[in-house]
Amino acid sequence: MHLTVEEALTIYPLSRAKLVAGEKGLTRILRSVNVMDAPDAGDWIKSGEMLFTTAFVMKDHLDMALSTLRMLDERGGAGLGIKVGRYWNEIPQELYDEANRLEMPILELPFEFTFSDQMDALFNAEYTKTTKKLQTVLEKQKQLMQFALRNKESSDIFHMISGILGQPIAVFGQGGNVLFHNTSWSEDILLHQWPWTKTPQWEGFGDTRCFRIPLMDPHGCTGFFKVYVNSPLMLKEEEALFHQAAEILTYHLGLDIQKGKNPSRLHTLSQVFHDFFQRELSFHDFMKNCKSHQLTVLSSTYQCVLTTISTDQLGAARLLNEVRQSFIYHPQLQHYESEHFYLTEGLLSIFALPEERIFHKKEFLASLTSSLSHLSSRSATTGLHCWVSRAKAQPEVIFDAYNECLETHRAADRLHMTQTVLHHESIELFSLFQHLSEEAMYSYYTYVLEPIYGTSKHVDPELALTLEVYFEYDGSINETSRYLFVHRNTVSYRLEKIADLLQMDFKKMSDLLRLKLAFLFRNYLKNKT
Repeated sequence: MHLTVEEALTIYPLSRAKLVAGEKGLTRILRSVNVMDAPDAGDWIKSGEMLFTTAFVMKDHLDMALSTLRMLDERGGAGLGIKVGRYWNEIPQELYDEANRLEMPILELPFEFTFSDQMDALFNAEYTKTTKKLQTVLEKQKQLMQFALRNKESSDIFHMISGILGQPIAVFGQGGNVLFHNTSWSEDILLHQWPWTKTPQWEGFGDTRCFRIPLMDPHGCTGFFKVYVNSPLMLKEEEALFHQAAEILTYHLGLDIQKGKNPSRLHTLSQVFHDFFQRELSFHDFMKNCKSHQLTVLSSTYQCVLTTISTDQLGAARLLNEVRQSFIYHPQLQHYESEHFYLTEGLLSIFALPEERIFHKKEFLASLTSSLSHLSSRSATTGLHCWVSRAKAQPEVIFDAYNECLETHRAADRLHMTQTVLHHESIELFSLFQHLSEEAMYSYYTYVLEPIYGTSKHVDPELALTLEVYFEYDGSINETSRYLFVHRNTVSYRLEKIADLLQMDFKKMSDLLRLKLAFLFRNYLKNKT
């Protein structure tokens, strides 16, 4: 039996009973019912047990009644049911007070019904409830099976599985990156005590519980799956249902990862792109291969993203698999049709920009950044970056888009730029002026920045740092204040002082352009030195 005391009080004839004390204990779990007919019955109390009594053994011994009540509480009992009218005309006030203190329910049982009438009703209600639950589980198993037998990929797989289970879920990638969740919890709470062991287990989670299952395939763990439930007790059949859902997820996620290793469409197309970029394949043959493999992302406006990892990074291939997984299942990036290929330099992702709605470059870059945030935060992960091309409208310029990604990568190295995600527009100015002599660069930046960095000047270092961060974050006062851990008004005040020192107006595009060039040249020469 797995009922709360409150649920038990809705079942006839126990519904005729009256709750007289311990109202705050109505959520106690009732697993069994026992009849107290001996003085030492309290010694045999089990967890979840409710005692029914006529009060015969305690009618002249209030201390025994109080002791029994306390023992019920200590052993996790469900409550005490007393049939008033035979040996007790009323329940002593001291017992009321103690029950309220312990939050232990006391019920006045209906006199006209036997104990067996009430016990049978409880067991029958539990049997009916369990049967209905099993029927529901069976129906959900059939729905999961039908979903799995569709034999086609669905970008909405997570919502589908959550809907079938009727519970909120969370799905995590290999590295703990959150691929999906429809809970009310933050990602930090969802990842509590990460990394996890690769064994299924229950864990407490606020007022609810969750069942965590590792997604295991023959190649290892492809991620984790959590189901969040409000019910205090679950049937073993329901756990089996969760395992069945986990197997479907394992298939989909594992297939995504293994596509990069096995002979497949992805493997073939990766080789096609590699050969085309190396000029070993003509554009005609390139498009012919793309068409034969039904690659459609180049048929509309698209954007290329090259993800690279430092060459000394251990497990780089596996980390790129995790990045690909994050891009595919990220809530915002799911709106874009995408293809992902493994090249010598890293992971090349092509996102088709939706024509039915306005494309916001800032939101797109923010989505890339958030999808990498967990991977980038690992202490062991360094040198993970995304280099983003400008938007392209024809397939003929895919090579240009790829080169823009590489050019952004090279320029960022020369300019010592540390952003995780960097758009080609951020380095376009430097591309125009990179052929200037180093003497000319040095002369220009020292002339512009001399009021701040000149050897004879005594400028507050905080002002110089504020200006550097302000330009690093493309003139965003909010981002600058967040990085420096100061209020945005403080940033604005410092920028006003800097503008006075430099004799510039930061509202003028020409002055901002001069400063932008000065910092580009300064960073380039400083890093080279």
